[in-house]
Amino acid sequence: MTIVYALVSRQKTVLAEHTTASVTGNFPTVTRVLLAKIPPSDGRMIYNYDDYVFHYVVENGICFLCMSDENRHRVPFALLQEIKELFTHKYGLEVPQRAIAFSLNEEFSRILQDRMEYYNSAGANVDSLSSVKN
Repeated sequence: MTIVYALVSRQKTVLAEHTTASVTGNFPTVTRVLLAKIPPSDGRMIYNYDDYVFHYVVENGICFLCMSDENRHRVPFALLQEIKELFTHKYGLEVPQRAIAFSLNEEFSRILQDRMEYYNSAGANVDSLSSVKN
């Protein structure tokens, strides 16, 4: 399984995103349509679109979303949990509520890239790595 795309948004306003360089497609466009359908209330869900699976977590009005190429859920949700923690630690609860589109992209897209590479290489070992890390 490969996680090929990740973003952080406030409803339809994308604050930061990253795409794996080797992947092309219209998923940024598909994601914008999907963001319009995601409720702002806290929760998590999975959407299938063509050969891709979109996972998302919403907390405090901020959406953390990733797209993978397989219908497996543990690794994508582990990635989203870590991204959520890193994002909240870095920006708190107030900054994302008033940030304009892509204003956090320069800094946070690098973190998205790093965490995507880590989870793509760790794969099925994510659970055991998390227990060792803690």
